Amino acid sequence: MSSTRPPQDRDGRSRRPGLCKSDLSAARRWLVETMQELGFGRMEHLILLKGEPIVDLPPRIIVDRRLTGPNQHRPEVNLVDFLLKEQVIMLFEEFDRIGSAIIAELEVRDGLPYGMTLEQRASA
Repeated sequence: MSSTRPPQDRDGRSRRPGLCKSDLSAARRWLVETMQELGFGRMEHLILLKGEPIVDLPPRIIVDRRLTGPNQHRPEVNLVDFLLKEQVIMLFEEFDRIGSAIIAELEVRDGLPYGMTLEQRASA
């Protein structure tokens, strides 16, 4: 009997097959590059349509400057292609689940997505 669960690492977390930046749509590549350049901070009002960030209406970028550590870009920012980190893959899987929405805030730490807040309308 074969399992449909993804392989797991030693800690029991799922391990996804390698996904590279070049495998992404242009909009998702733009988001990865923007997060890498941001380093620490957040994006506000990021619009998703069918799981894809809308780059024609770019989000507001808020930069955090650390006083106790380096404020540098991720080392991959200068690479044409590379394997995506688990956090980035998880973000795009969440985008696929969400579909279309407004992300009120996408928090970025060390050039990687950390958390997000979605905008929703209250039901009457």
